[in-house]
Amino acid sequence: MTAQHPPSGTDTALVPFADNSASRTIGGMTVENGTDSIAFYGQTDLARDSTGLERARALLAFFQQVVTTLEAQKDLPRSLPTCKAARVPNPFAR
Repeated sequence: MTAQHPPSGTDTALVPFADNSASRTIGGMTVENGTDSIAFYGQTDLARDSTGLERARALLAFFQQVVTTLEAQKDLPRSLPTCKAARVPNPFAR
């Protein structure tokens, strides 16, 4: 798997699928890295101004990194198996 580094001028060190802990916020949108998937949550506006352009470029640069990383993976599966959540005992139960 090949990871692309962001173009100069972007302030992210988030490398797609590199770890299960890194995240970045663009406006009000949070991008949370994972080794199997990347989560996006929150909300941001892409206004017709310089701030909107900056956010759009940051999102576009990150999405391009994701596409490049996925295209470079030769054994990319059609889909990942779903993981069923494990049951754990309630630590607060008496």
